[in-house]
Amino acid sequence: MTMASSNTPIPMDDGFNEYESAVKRQKSTTSKVWDEMTKLECENKNELKAQCNHCKTIFFAKSSSGTSHLRRHLNSCLKKVNKDITQYTIATQPSPEGVPSIKNYKFDADECRKAISTFLVCGKHSFRTVEEPGFRYMMRIASPNFKNISRYTAARDVLMYYAKERDRVKEELAKAPGLICLTSDNWNSEHTNDEYICVTAHWVDKDWKLQKRIIRFRALFPPYDGLNIADELVLCLSQWGIDKKIFSFTLDNAFYNDVMVSYLKNHFRANRAILCDGAFFQVRCCAHILNLIVKAGLELADDVVGKIRNGIRYIRKSGIRRKRFYDVADKSFHLNVTKKLRQDVCVRWNSNYLMLESSLYYKDVLDYWGQRDKDYQIFALSNEEWENVAILCKFLKVFYDVTCVFSGSNYPTANLYFRGVWKVHKVLLDTVKGPYSFLTPMVKQMQEKFNKYWAEYSLILSCAAILDPRYKLNYVQYCFTTIYGDHASDFVETILSNLRLLFDEYVKKSKSTSSSLAGSSNVSDKNPIDSGLDEHNDSSADFGGYFDESDDYKRYLNESSTRSEKSQLDIYLEEPELELNSQIDVLDYWGKSSVRYNELSLLARDLLAISISTVASELAFSMGKKVITPLRSSLKPKTVQAVVCLDDWMRAKRFSAEIGCKKDDDDDDDDEDDDVSSIVF
Repeated sequence: MTMASSNTPIPMDDGFNEYESAVKRQKSTTSKVWDEMTKLECENKNELKAQCNHCKTIFFAKSSSGTSHLRRHLNSCLKKVNKDITQYTIATQPSPEGVPSIKNYKFDADECRKAISTFLVCGKHSFRTVEEPGFRYMMRIASPNFKNISRYTAARDVLMYYAKERDRVKEELAKAPGLICLTSDNWNSEHTNDEYICVTAHWVDKDWKLQKRIIRFRALFPPYDGLNIADELVLCLSQWGIDKKIFSFTLDNAFYNDVMVSYLKNHFRANRAILCDGAFFQVRCCAHILNLIVKAGLELADDVVGKIRNGIRYIRKSGIRRKRFYDVADKSFHLNVTKKLRQDVCVRWNSNYLMLESSLYYKDVLDYWGQRDKDYQIFALSNEEWENVAILCKFLKVFYDVTCVFSGSNYPTANLYFRGVWKVHKVLLDTVKGPYSFLTPMVKQMQEKFNKYWAEYSLILSCAAILDPRYKLNYVQYCFTTIYGDHASDFVETILSNLRLLFDEYVKKSKSTSSSLAGSSNVSDKNPIDSGLDEHNDSSADFGGYFDESDDYKRYLNESSTRSEKSQLDIYLEEPELELNSQIDVLDYWGKSSVRYNELSLLARDLLAISISTVASELAFSMGKKVITPLRSSLKPKTVQAVVCLDDWMRAKRFSAEIGCKKDDDDDDDDEDDDVSSIVF
């Protein structure tokens, strides 16, 4: 497969332009007279009649005759003068006098169809829903003027809605003031066995707010190797018009991703669309690495974890047994039973931690249960085992908190990478030397994984930590000193030199941009004062000679002042840090500092847009599982992409907040979500 180029004609089934056919199929708006006229079928199929809804007069209404005569009748219809009270509605906002006002209500069929598309997309409902008797009855009661639509029309409406919203998102990306960071991951649908790729764009907008949008959720064609995926990505970026605005790519540790990144780097180098020769282009998913580290250690603690897992499964399996357990916990031990026993998921280590935490909360109840239920006694833990579980849970909490922070997608995470990885590194070093011998084999196993992926801290993400005003260079020096002692300066110098290299790139880019703007605006214009001097000042000394050294002298002065003046980066680093654990919006800080630190703020904008995990893309796969179900396994890939992307874009526009959705009071169950944005280290 060859690399897609801008000169190559793009086929209609490329995941982008194929939606144009749905837009073209959209029927032109019918005449407004049909809002007040009803079409009547005749025995002769070539004839058509229309009946006035007001006076019930019947007219001929052939398509060749037009609708002018019907409009003339409506303008003069006597029955129409007395408008139906159902065409009015009470305004939601009262008048200034406090009296509710009455406003004219007009049914909008297009808005109603758009609302139905929103309902289908946000609820992951089947398109057949619009043909169900219950749905049609609801719509007839809510809006008698609404005309029923088929599932095919509903699907076409969603595709048209997607095409329009896609153009808006494309415009947002084009207006992004900085570079764009990407995350990507692959997913296999168990119902169709199709391999899907999800690409999410992250950037900081003009208001210094972090934005993210899914721009690709597309079924791949085999083979699913690095080169094929690279071609898919190049095509995607070209279609969205952002192939020259990419800063970084966050991926997991699959081998084919390394091949893909190598191919993409060569492509961007050829187009001169990559910073520092691609040294900072690839970012490995930190949440995925943490998962590998912890799972490597938990394999050695499977005995006690397995006992707890099977014991909780035994209690939760029976509804009667589960009810008795919580009754005992409430009445005999006075525990808050809204916090439930958690069952872990084998592929998610953080669910192991939550399971252990919940078992410790119900420790006394589980011991009580083991003394009275013979079948449960094989799962009961001794006092020594409970002590080990408490120590293990405390040890894993550090990893759990770091994972929660790393997995955020609604706030910057690049600046939090360094502190999180250092905490993991430090706890591993301290625990292996600690008094708990049962943890030693497990921690050594975890250290091997840590050294494999994080022996050298990510340079680009360590640079982002320095651009957090709470950390800067002193915190980085402190962290490395606690681990490497006298050799810490080598690591710090490496990070600082790379940060200076990046900063110099942005200074050059800023100067070239400003010089090109100045050149375009002053190509032939002279300063009027200078022009007057040239013409009338005869007293100026003219020494003649074969060259004029004035330009060279100005250049010398500029270079001298540049060497003597401190850079924006040096001034920023010399200023005192903010309090270490203070709660600040780092993007807001740089937005307010952009006047003082012009070029440095541009670098901070792009660095802080990096997502250090692929969680944003993985969340789309959870959405995909709700879209592609056994009953909807025949959906076309373009329809799947439209539904998933539209749902993501509506969430980005805070759709739920706009319509006033609130969580019900009785929605608190054992699947409670943690507010990761409030977690601090």
